[in-house]
Amino acid sequence: MFKKILSWGIILTCLIVLSTMAYALPVTIEEVKIDNDVITQGATNILDLERGQEVDVKIRVKGNAGIGSLDNVQVEAVMRGSDNKDLVEDITESFRVKENVSYVKTLSLRVPSRLEQDKYKLRIRVEDRDGDTTQANYEIEISSKRHDLTIKDVVLNPENEVRAGRVLLASLRVKNTGQKDEKGIKVRVSVPELGISASDYVDEIEREDQNDDQVTSNELFLRIPEDAETGEYTLRAEAFFRDGDEKVTRDVKIRVLGSDSETAPAKAEKTVVVVPTDYQAVAAGGSEVAYPITLTNSGSASKTYVVTVDGANWGTFRVSPSNVVVVEPGQSKAVNVHVSANKGASGEQVFLVSIKSDDRTLKQIPLKALVSAGNGGSTGSKLKTVLEVLVVVLLVILVLIALVFGFNKMMKGGNGESKEGETYY
Repeated sequence: MFKKILSWGIILTCLIVLSTMAYALPVTIEEVKIDNDVITQGATNILDLERGQEVDVKIRVKGNAGIGSLDNVQVEAVMRGSDNKDLVEDITESFRVKENVSYVKTLSLRVPSRLEQDKYKLRIRVEDRDGDTTQANYEIEISSKRHDLTIKDVVLNPENEVRAGRVLLASLRVKNTGQKDEKGIKVRVSVPELGISASDYVDEIEREDQNDDQVTSNELFLRIPEDAETGEYTLRAEAFFRDGDEKVTRDVKIRVLGSDSETAPAKAEKTVVVVPTDYQAVAAGGSEVAYPITLTNSGSASKTYVVTVDGANWGTFRVSPSNVVVVEPGQSKAVNVHVSANKGASGEQVFLVSIKSDDRTLKQIPLKALVSAGNGGSTGSKLKTVLEVLVVVLLVILVLIALVFGFNKMMKGGNGESKEGETYY
């Protein structure tokens, strides 16, 4: 009795397994090509496939003898194993397969730029509506370019929208996705519709998988024209490398709030800001330089202005006589923005001066400083100190000479009077 129950259990289990099994579709995968290169099973196919590349996969299938015809057949190419959301797959529309007839189907696969360099399985599946499948697996090796960069992000300040006449700050996050270090990368942002642009340089980005394979550029200043109309514009970010022979781009949308907007401030600000110079040379570690700014209140009431400096860690900034200025109607007052560069700073540096009144920014002024590297500032300071000491020593010597000369003259004069006072008989 137990043997009969066990036998029936085994039979029932086999029937369940057979009912859930997917049968092989009676077709043969005859040949697979990637960009006209034939690939084979059971071997690593090392092709010139790079991340970010789009390739054509041509698959030739043939209906087996005796099948008559199969309806609703589809051919699919799939590559899995990516640790991001980018899918590497494509599938044909359904078609009919007849016995002993070959069909060539072309699929398109885009290799994600974020895919790691490694070996991957390319699975070619031929399926019908009922789930019967014929599959072939191919091992593909994915590599990276020798020289390649990717603009991963564009950071904007302000993020959401910027008013016409104001400054938009943009920083580029650039990643080296190539096999070689890159040096002297030029980064550039522009809004072609408004005719504005700004550029800067990144010294070096190490090759992929190194500690410094990503770099964020300095902030680039874009002043939106005052007559810009309200609307959405395209900001183009670019990174040039290999002596400018190659570049990568990324476009982002910005919204400009123009003077035609109902929420835009009135054009008449009643304040005139004059900056005689926006560019000066300063020695690293040396004395500070001053940028004069004149504020004129052309309104009918007194105004209080607050002058702030948005700098960086390359220098020290202060405003004199005070960063809070009260200007009577019809009058002008001047303030000085003092800048000193830290030791080790060099090259052209940019900082931003903001003029505010009643918690509203009236004007933002980008100023530049050409910082000379080395001990130029400290050497000048030492030379000045030495000269001052020499002048003091010279004055002391002159005073001593004068005292000695006067003392000698007095002594000689006393002896002469004594001789004249004597009488000989």
